[in-house]
Amino acid sequence: QILLASEVVVLIGIVLSFNLFIPYSVPQYVFSGLIMFVSAEVLEGVNLSLLSRVMSSRLSRGTYNGGLLSTEAGTLARVVADATITLIGLMGVRNLLNLTLLPSLLICIGSIIATCCTYNTLY
Repeated sequence: QILLASEVVVLIGIVLSFNLFIPYSVPQYVFSGLIMFVSAEVLEGVNLSLLSRVMSSRLSRGTYNGGLLSTEAGTLARVVADATITLIGLMGVRNLLNLTLLPSLLICIGSIIATCCTYNTLY
């Protein structure tokens, strides 16, 4: 239940970050960023706990263990995110915020749908 709840709170944080109807402000940035960060940290803890249950025992020892693999996956995600921000920035600064948040919104909605479809098989 914490998995789905934290995914929904991340979604709320992302939606609050969009610059749609009112001028974007510092409190909006801080509040939505805080919501996203805290709920994403909770989500990471839950996901790593689930991963440790299904990960092969062979990945718990040696140099190429689960910790290294998850670190490398995080690094790859940051590279992809940086490249996405750069490409969106080439389209113009005016819509940079909303266009950068759009992939996060779609990924978050997809994660919630995937969790709802497979929730009973996760534990």
